[in-house]
Amino acid sequence: MNVNVKQKESIRIGKGTSVIILVNIIIFIVLNVIPDIGDNLLLSSDVNTVIRKPWTLITVFFSHEVLIHIIANMGLFFYFGSRLEKITSAKAVAIVYFIAGLMGSLTFPMTGLIVEQTGQIAGASAAVLGVVTAFSVMRPDTVVLKSKAKWWVLALVIFSVLSAVIVPQSLDSGVAHLTGIFAGLIYGFWLKKEKTKTWV
Repeated sequence: MNVNVKQKESIRIGKGTSVIILVNIIIFIVLNVIPDIGDNLLLSSDVNTVIRKPWTLITVFFSHEVLIHIIANMGLFFYFGSRLEKITSAKAVAIVYFIAGLMGSLTFPMTGLIVEQTGQIAGASAAVLGVVTAFSVMRPDTVVLKSKAKWWVLALVIFSVLSAVIVPQSLDSGVAHLTGIFAGLIYGFWLKKEKTKTWV
């Protein structure tokens, strides 16, 4: 009985999840309405540019330029972030989103040196995958979108690795995704440990 309840946990969007989604939507609109503002919000693969604009290490994981990109990221974040917030707190969701996003951002210019790729990147994928993974650590058998949470993480890892192998130019994105997953894994185990302490 308990297992069935666990597997069918309901979605209840809270402040942390809703605020992050709202910020992403606002910045998406801004990027598509105001010309050239992306230069100050998106993350460059050039290390010198990142040093001049360090805030882009953060603004990038709230930024999307393409509609399908924000729908995919925020859709995934909605399903997993709302569940994570329900069993932890808005603060926990915000922290894992920020840490995973920042870790992913830091890898981008460094990996860009390896593949010698130039340009800018947009998207909250690393941050969102961190949230997905953190929830999956705490509730591995909960069914989300017709699949157990733990299988979602495995599928996302495989996708990130295969995309980097098949399309070498996407190595920087793949590494950022995997870094976000790793950050979520570590934070998820920490959250699980802390929650266990409260039960003792």
